[in-house]
Amino acid sequence: MMIDILLTNDDGYQAIGFYPLLRELAKKFNVIAVAPDRKRSWQGKAITCYNDLEVNKVKLEEFEVYAVSGTPADCVQLGLYDLAPSRPKFVVSGINIGLNAGHGRILSSGTAGAAMEAAIDGTKALASSLHLTWDHDKEINYFDRAFYHIYENPAKITAKLVEITINANLKDDVDLISVNIPFAADMNTPCEVTDIARDKYGKLFAKQGEKYRHIGSPPNTKGYPNGTDLNALENERISVTPVSLDLTSKESKKELSDLIKIKW
Repeated sequence: MMIDILLTNDDGYQAIGFYPLLRELAKKFNVIAVAPDRKRSWQGKAITCYNDLEVNKVKLEEFEVYAVSGTPADCVQLGLYDLAPSRPKFVVSGINIGLNAGHGRILSSGTAGAAMEAAIDGTKALASSLHLTWDHDKEINYFDRAFYHIYENPAKITAKLVEITINANLKDDVDLISVNIPFAADMNTPCEVTDIARDKYGKLFAKQGEKYRHIGSPPNTKGYPNGTDLNALENERISVTPVSLDLTSKESKKELSDLIKIKW
């Protein structure tokens, strides 16, 4: 009996990373696809609060997809509670256009944010991203089906890692898996289990007239410590990172507690 899983992304259901992954996952799982109806990058785990959401069932090649007018996290909420005939046992988010490695991007990413939304609700999840450079942006139309082939290997890699994760007896503190795939990776590319690198994306906005516009920040994988997700990508390895949503600093907890007792 095939497991029910939910697939979403943050680039919108028409992005070229979505269909190849949907096709691969459908070979081994019952997949309900719920994704934004347009690009929703840099949305993190935002939930729509004061606006109504529209949901339309649309065709994507041979599949039906629920297209949602909200954020990736909205899609997960609707997929888990409202749209699936039975509650999915696992959530997959991706495959993202561009990396989501380093804590700066993973905390801003709609792809990772969707996986976090699932994890908060008690459902294990995997977020997958493909490392692309700004040079790739000049060559690839990320919304043209003629470029599906770019995501064929990443889709196979992601589907295999989803299968491994679902069948693994992961500890309770592993809430989600973050996967970052080198652009030229295939099924022979080595995987490395990594930590999330501490990084920053720097300046994100530029003044245009009297307003400021998001201009992004070129991804940098250079100079990060061994064992981190960004270092793995620099060395052309697939980064697989177990992520916990426990945000408490255990090392500083007692120290702070003792200080409060003294000073309060």
